[in-house]
Amino acid sequence: MTIGEDIVKLRSSYLDMIKRCITNFAYLGDGQSSEQFNPQNHYDPKASEWKIDKFARPMTLLSFDQLDLIERSVASIKQRKVPGDFIEAGVWRGGAVIFMRALIHAYDISGRKIYAADSYSGIPKNRAFRHDPVDNWEDRWVATLDEVQGNVERLNLLDDVIEFVPGFFEDSLSIFSDKNLALIRIDSDAHDSVLTTLEWLYPRLSIGGIIIIDDWHLIPCRFAVNSYREKHGISEVIEVFSGNAFWTKC
Repeated sequence: MTIGEDIVKLRSSYLDMIKRCITNFAYLGDGQSSEQFNPQNHYDPKASEWKIDKFARPMTLLSFDQLDLIERSVASIKQRKVPGDFIEAGVWRGGAVIFMRALIHAYDISGRKIYAADSYSGIPKNRAFRHDPVDNWEDRWVATLDEVQGNVERLNLLDDVIEFVPGFFEDSLSIFSDKNLALIRIDSDAHDSVLTTLEWLYPRLSIGGIIIIDDWHLIPCRFAVNSYREKHGISEVIEVFSGNAFWTKC
């Protein structure tokens, strides 16, 4: 085995271990393969409650396939030398941010930051858009800044590469007006939050950069994305993989 093959094998093992940690597959995946496992199966959306003790709850609800999409995006951005930083808007307990930080380690990426933008007080209700089912969710998916930072620290990945951006997006995302982004991941559920994120961040996405929309299954989220694309003449083809939508900016 060559040195290059050794590096690829070690990278794969390291990232697989991170996936198993943030999804809590090591505890919750009994009897399942990683391909079959979905941490969302341990949550009852109708009752708005977990089926498991809070100490067993994962740091992300993303499947292994959805985490693979982030990895492929980061690898592509590095290979094509797309300039800019990474951001997740709507981080919940920080699992995807942790995975992004691990990817920077694994792919030996330097000179890029990861921004973790969230209210850190749960999903705000829509102000402009009426009849979004998200507004009726009893569970607002609250994870505090201390909780998220603690999760990152427990995996020994808390450093100055990650910058936390607390606050509601209409107030907090203005700091990106002069920044370049290479990867945007939007996981904020509600129509208004998704639209606000696009308005602030998409103009900062570099040509060749990738945007991932997590909540493509939610009709108001999809409506926000399509409305923004139509308003700004965005014609890049939307691809869907494992329930997440994404495209590359041309």
